[in-house]
Amino acid sequence: MGKERGRGRGRGRRNFQSKPYNKQNWRGQKKEHSKHNNDQSQSVNRVPQQKCTLLETQVGITEFTNADIAGFTGILKSRFSDFHVNEIDTDGHVLQLNDLNVPKAEIEAVDPTVLDEWRDKLAPIIDKEVWQQIADLSALKYDNKSEQKVDINVSSLTKEERTLIHHLVKQLYRNKLVSKTIDQPADQQVEEQKIIRIAKPKPGRSDSRWNFPHDFVSFLVHKVNMDTSEVASTIANRLNLHPSQVNYCGTKDKRAKTTQRFCIKRRTPEAIANAARGIGNVHIGNFSFRPETLKLGDLKGNRFRIALRHITHPREHIEQALESLKERGFINYYGLQRFGNSASVPTHEVGVALLKRDYKLACELILKPRDNDVEFMRAIREAWWENRDSAAAAAKFHGNKFIEKKLLDGLATYGENDYAAALRRIPRNMLLLYPHAYQSLIFNRIASRRIKEFGLKLIPGDLVYVEEENDQQVKAPEESVPPAETDEIMEDVLEGEGDNPLEEESIFKRKVRPLTDEDIAGGKYKLSDVVLPLPGYDITYPSNECGAWYDEMLAEVGLTSEQLRHKEKTYALGGAYRKLLIKTDDLKWSFRRYSTYEDTLIASDWEQLKNIEITPEPPESDNCYTALLLEFTLPTAVYATMLLRELFKQDTSTATQMQLEKEEIIKKLAQEVPIIEAEAQPQPI
Repeated sequence: MGKERGRGRGRGRRNFQSKPYNKQNWRGQKKEHSKHNNDQSQSVNRVPQQKCTLLETQVGITEFTNADIAGFTGILKSRFSDFHVNEIDTDGHVLQLNDLNVPKAEIEAVDPTVLDEWRDKLAPIIDKEVWQQIADLSALKYDNKSEQKVDINVSSLTKEERTLIHHLVKQLYRNKLVSKTIDQPADQQVEEQKIIRIAKPKPGRSDSRWNFPHDFVSFLVHKVNMDTSEVASTIANRLNLHPSQVNYCGTKDKRAKTTQRFCIKRRTPEAIANAARGIGNVHIGNFSFRPETLKLGDLKGNRFRIALRHITHPREHIEQALESLKERGFINYYGLQRFGNSASVPTHEVGVALLKRDYKLACELILKPRDNDVEFMRAIREAWWENRDSAAAAAKFHGNKFIEKKLLDGLATYGENDYAAALRRIPRNMLLLYPHAYQSLIFNRIASRRIKEFGLKLIPGDLVYVEEENDQQVKAPEESVPPAETDEIMEDVLEGEGDNPLEEESIFKRKVRPLTDEDIAGGKYKLSDVVLPLPGYDITYPSNECGAWYDEMLAEVGLTSEQLRHKEKTYALGGAYRKLLIKTDDLKWSFRRYSTYEDTLIASDWEQLKNIEITPEPPESDNCYTALLLEFTLPTAVYATMLLRELFKQDTSTATQMQLEKEEIIKKLAQEVPIIEAEAQPQPI
């Protein structure tokens, strides 16, 4: 018990790594067998490429709230079971999968005497002979080769009387029969008629009328090592829906165990449960009904439970760092997930090209070969880069989920040089990832410079929300959802309105105000109340030195705030506000011993629901490792990795974490070798 077990059978299942995560073990890559082929040209292709991973310093992440306290080493996401995320709804409830019941539509029973009264009332239209035909029909087995129906002419009945027939059929025969009203058009011999058709339903189908409290079915999804969008797309496909018809509040980490709410309109819980059945490592439950759908941002935040492995520093030092974090908070940087996974082609460079209307460069950057591509993608990029044959490159993809595939299809359709039209084949929310990444880069750089030059003190001109509820985010007409470690709601984004100039200062600009000397002296505000803008054409900038920094950084790439009022509405950036610091008042921690890298240290929702025991804590010994268990809540669009960075005082990129884990394992093995050798020595008699 307590070990993660991969299941390799069936559609949608994943083979999980029992050893520490290695990004090169991607399932689409082929194993290299160079010993079977001595061809020099092929052996060159088999040499692993040196991957250039994006580092935090390259996206403006450089400062700490308390640089005087040294960090410590801890391995993040050594296993996906070390990272748990539970969504928090707008009422503040932490969502947990704890109910697997699938509600069914209940038909409220009617007293038999009332049913007899209904039959008597309908006797002029439905006599005993017709009722017998209906009863005989209900007893038959479904046969798609014959017409199994009873038609009743109800042209003379009122709507209330027709409804009474439907109620009677439902009460008497439940799901054995279905009824519906049909308008039968007139012909030369018969005038137009209204018909109630009573028929045998197809297997798996019943009365098509909706018999649930509200139109929207809400349910919780607990997923393991899967993207939110992948789960939504699979469920949508099995329900014959478009992926956009499966709604959720935001994306959650892939390499984690996460629980979040989904919502679908007018699909029965039974149908949804059947659609989710067979998707490996996905469990659904906690069904409910709501009058409205879920929207992006319909959540208060996320609850994190994280295990950091290979802790070697003294506990006193670690607890000092934790107390400092709890007191001062951490800088609200955008994490590395915001900028893609390639240092050679970071996402924000594509954003700059789009904002400057250099669509050719944007397309070339998206399709440019890069050092960290998996094998099949590398081959496609290199083929297009060399031949510029978009149709041939697009044909090498299986499926249509990749941005590169959509762009290549656009180039093949509209012409190899019509880059602007080809980009429109990419869904708008995906295209927005690029300019939003550039906004995020500017925010990170401004935040770092603000902390570096002025520390944690307030200065006149700093911006705070005008509303009394300073912790509430300003909601804008539309929001976008880039993929990230938790919900990536692009908070406060005001979408562009084309080239029409604003006649007066917008409401969005008036959402914030600058602090005065009197405000600071009064002690009402703290640095955690301060917001920094994300650049845009309709935003208020700080009325201090920080405001000039925005102009400087935009000018570095040849842009101004006014140029962000893009002719293409898709790329126009109104601006946004984001908190500079985040405080974690509910941070909790504990230490735990474990024996092997495969030990499960935190119980997931599913394990708690099914009473599956996690790995018991071993007794203290020299062969044990130590893990730090953290539990805390963060608002939407805040990165947990940035909290952990404040503790570690070092880069949290995947490459850094893998290297740290490798070093810790080597150290541990080096310590164990002398012990093993000593035990192997013959003992004196």
